[in-house]
Amino acid sequence: MIGNLIARAFQILCGAVVLGLSISAIKWQYFGSAPATTSYSAFAGAFGVLAALIGIATSFVEAIPEIIMVGVDGLAAVLLLAGGLAFAIGLKGVTCNNDDSTYENFLLNGGCQKSGGEDYCAVPTDNLHAVLSGRCRTAEADSAFLFLGFLASLAAAVLCFLASRRGGRGVKSSAV
Repeated sequence: MIGNLIARAFQILCGAVVLGLSISAIKWQYFGSAPATTSYSAFAGAFGVLAALIGIATSFVEAIPEIIMVGVDGLAAVLLLAGGLAFAIGLKGVTCNNDDSTYENFLLNGGCQKSGGEDYCAVPTDNLHAVLSGRCRTAEADSAFLFLGFLASLAAAVLCFLASRRGGRGVKSSAV
């Protein structure tokens, strides 16, 4: 039970960080809509938080069978892994200290518009390096927490599965 609650706490932490970072990335989009990768990551983070909260409730209330929680945690793990992979692929070849690679990256540049045959992206030119470097580090952190959330969800799923096989459940079984 204690291991399950620790996994749930880490799951909530990772999901909340992913949700916050993804919303921050959505807000810097100026031209067009936010990239699907960013919006999906916000969804995955929110789902991770929801799965953890339901899992905590399941530890104390027997209304939800543990095998259902294994499925919910498994789904959260898959969603978070997919988001982490999408960010990692989207950031491939980007170095946070290289303004050219960050300026051209669709996850970081805030959207671009063509004007006079050239692309103009939504990055202020007076502090270009600071803005792009900050966005890049935010995106890298988002990707890292998506992978950590995947591990937390996977751990929670395994712990729920093992508890269901033992026949134990939450507080009631830990008191025995």
